[in-house]
Amino acid sequence: MNTPLIKLEELQQGKVLVDELGLLTEMPDEIIQLSQRVKQIMGASKVVQGMCAGDYFSLVSYSAIYWGIVKTFPRTVIRNVKKFLNRFSEQNSSRNLLLVFNYTGKEREKILASLQHGISGIAKDYGFEEGSHLDYWKKLMTAVGIMADSHTGKLSPEGAKLLAQLEKAEPIMAMDTLINKETDMRNALIGMLAVEFIAVGISECVIDSPESQILFAPNGRGITREWFDVHYHSGDHHLLENGEYDLTPDFDQLKLPHDTINYNMLKMAHTADYADESLQDILEAKVLHVAEAFAAAGNYTWKFDESINLNLAMKA
Repeated sequence: MNTPLIKLEELQQGKVLVDELGLLTEMPDEIIQLSQRVKQIMGASKVVQGMCAGDYFSLVSYSAIYWGIVKTFPRTVIRNVKKFLNRFSEQNSSRNLLLVFNYTGKEREKILASLQHGISGIAKDYGFEEGSHLDYWKKLMTAVGIMADSHTGKLSPEGAKLLAQLEKAEPIMAMDTLINKETDMRNALIGMLAVEFIAVGISECVIDSPESQILFAPNGRGITREWFDVHYHSGDHHLLENGEYDLTPDFDQLKLPHDTINYNMLKMAHTADYADESLQDILEAKVLHVAEAFAAAGNYTWKFDESINLNLAMKA
């Protein structure tokens, strides 16, 4: 039987449900400040500083170091969201859980398509955006010679050698473990939120640096900047023009950004499993731990194989 059409009035009840569950419609100040600390940690890493200085091989290194995370992140997101939905569907219908995600009347077709496929549909819909980010990263890797074809994802010979070397590096494996091998629901959702903060922080550091533009400008190397652009200032929805935090959004047209939805999910998981612990304390400790692991990967240095170095330089 088809799911009944959702009326705008029912969608607006998402706010009621969010309120009943003690969730948020806007990130609190302390979480936004935490995201800024993540930006500082990542901005101090060797690879990000190199990109900010316009160093080409820092961009090559960046695309290679974090490829393993970017490649698997859409599947990780879908797995974590599906696990969350399956668990909390015991207390809430998939219809109500979708309202926790607080989509608006503007996206009715998308909502209905998700609901027709139940929990799996909602999870895949949520992970779709990360899939588009993966496509942007493939274009970046192709532009710097690590990938031969962004459509097929086929690596270049040089890229395959480089990535085979990096996959065995301890900082890269440690980073992968934190994000892709976490089995605790709350901690996995914290990892997802940390990755969101990391992507935004790096993008803002790079784009805001005048020296980095030699990498992307048409009269420079002309490398695609799409992955950085899509994450740049994605926190703007949290601010009003006068710099004050918007705590009273228009619920007629509310669509929560991923970081806020992510926070709401992890808060529900935390309340269910760790009610006696301080969410803010745990969140801060674990998000910063993930950021430091990502920065350690960004500080990782290795000796380019001479043939790899020469061929990538020729592609440049």
